[in-house]
Amino acid sequence: MNLIKVLLTFLLCTTGSLSNSANNYQDWWWNPAQSGMGLNIGQQNDTIFVAWFNYGDDTKASFLTMGGVLNGNTLTGTLYRGTGPVPGPNYNSAQVKQTAVGTATLNFNTNNDATLTYSYDNKGGTMALQRFSFASPNLMQTFNVISNYYGCDPASPGQNEMRIITGKEQIGNKFTVVTPRLDGTDVCTLSMTSQQTGSKLNAQGTANCAGDPETFDFVMEDLLIQSDFLSYAYTISRKQGSSLICVEKGKVAGVVQKTAGPSYDLATAFKNRLLQGFSKTFNVTGDCKGTMSATDTPAMKTTWQGQSVYAVGTTNIFNVPNCSLGVSGTHSSITYYDLNFNEVAKTDSDGSYSEYVKTPRPASVKVGDSGTLGTWYHWSNNTKSQSWGTDVHTYVVEADTASTALLNVIDRTYTNNNLLDITSQIRYKLNSTGTLEWYSVNIDFANNKGHLFLQ
Repeated sequence: MNLIKVLLTFLLCTTGSLSNSANNYQDWWWNPAQSGMGLNIGQQNDTIFVAWFNYGDDTKASFLTMGGVLNGNTLTGTLYRGTGPVPGPNYNSAQVKQTAVGTATLNFNTNNDATLTYSYDNKGGTMALQRFSFASPNLMQTFNVISNYYGCDPASPGQNEMRIITGKEQIGNKFTVVTPRLDGTDVCTLSMTSQQTGSKLNAQGTANCAGDPETFDFVMEDLLIQSDFLSYAYTISRKQGSSLICVEKGKVAGVVQKTAGPSYDLATAFKNRLLQGFSKTFNVTGDCKGTMSATDTPAMKTTWQGQSVYAVGTTNIFNVPNCSLGVSGTHSSITYYDLNFNEVAKTDSDGSYSEYVKTPRPASVKVGDSGTLGTWYHWSNNTKSQSWGTDVHTYVVEADTASTALLNVIDRTYTNNNLLDITSQIRYKLNSTGTLEWYSVNIDFANNKGHLFLQ
């Protein structure tokens, strides 16, 4: 708790003109050009606490902290570096030490971008920051909300009403929701295009209400879904033809109406995909440009080490000229599955050999589900004389449309020294009719060596 004591002392001694902040900046922040480090910013009322995780001169992980009260939209304070004991039953907080190493100013230019100016350890600089987005909110839910709005008459007082908002479709940055009109009659459909900024969304689009000749330009600001809570501010511009009639503003807050989401038969979809085979050509972007064609032959019964199995032949052809990431050329393999269509082993064209240790794969999944699938263990040949690493597979099910979901399989490849080498996110479109289609792939090489996106 020494760090908190130091910061409380700092806050009590701070003087100057303090003003209430109109915005909440709590989120993860980063500079995309300096991936691997960033800031975790917490906010309670006008008080900000910042943990800046970065690297020291020795290239090892480090972090600095700063805290204080916002002056307008600016925080200026002392940077502290903490040292202390390792976690465990013998942890002694008396050994925690906080050392002032410099100063920093964090200026929030808008609600979504900021500038960090710093000076510590005889180094200094300026860094542009933006909110860090790592998970898309699930809008395919039903929310009971209270809307507080000011109508088109500027003199009208704010009014409250209960409403229901229901997600109907969500594909990428586009989504559709339906909600009753402001007077509680009929249903309005909002078709929106969003831009995610950290944990929040800003969106704009149009609204059409049943039986109403007017059209509405709709803007959402700071849409936030945390757990089962929804909030956003909105502006509606009502039009008759091309003529603006009036503008209405309001705020919405509410909770999820718990309803059972659709379940997807993963076992059947996976089985169908293997039996039917697969072929697709992806466009490759990122640090290399070109194409990648992937082909899986339909599963055929055979034997492997004396047991009946299914075999699937896979061929991947990368056409990415002048790519230094080692993904060019043709790669082929044969993967063996047991009679329940669980992975067993794999032989590769380069002579390497792999075996799979699985965890129970769920027979059905729904949006929000996650878990571990299993681990591939790799050897240089089928004698298993030399191990060269592992691939650990996990998954999360993401929202997509009313009848589909995205199965996001995360494949983390580790070297024989247990160092993370490659992280791949392989997204499949999972259909309610029992199909599983390869949708896109993100490939990130460790230590910022490169990134590829296949779609």
